[in-house]
Amino acid sequence: MSQQVVINRLKDLIAQDLDANIDREEIDDDVPLFEEGLGLDSVVLVELISLVEKEFKIKFADEELNPESFSTVKVLADVISSKQNDVSINTTYLS
Repeated sequence: MSQQVVINRLKDLIAQDLDANIDREEIDDDVPLFEEGLGLDSVVLVELISLVEKEFKIKFADEELNPESFSTVKVLADVISSKQNDVSINTTYLS
């Protein structure tokens, strides 16, 4: 899945499925997800993690659950793409 597809799906999740009252048009690829950006808080972050894991069929490791991994939509899309590639490689290797 291309990074732009992941970014677009993330924007849809944030705008439509999170309880954060954010319009999709407000979500720029590089806007911070927290504080001065979209203003997501820790409660919404937990919800976002759950939605992302379900939507992209991935599981975040404890060490990936850090502020850097969730700093912007683009950074989060990179983390997701990397995890999907790891799963794809492992699945191919095990087949």
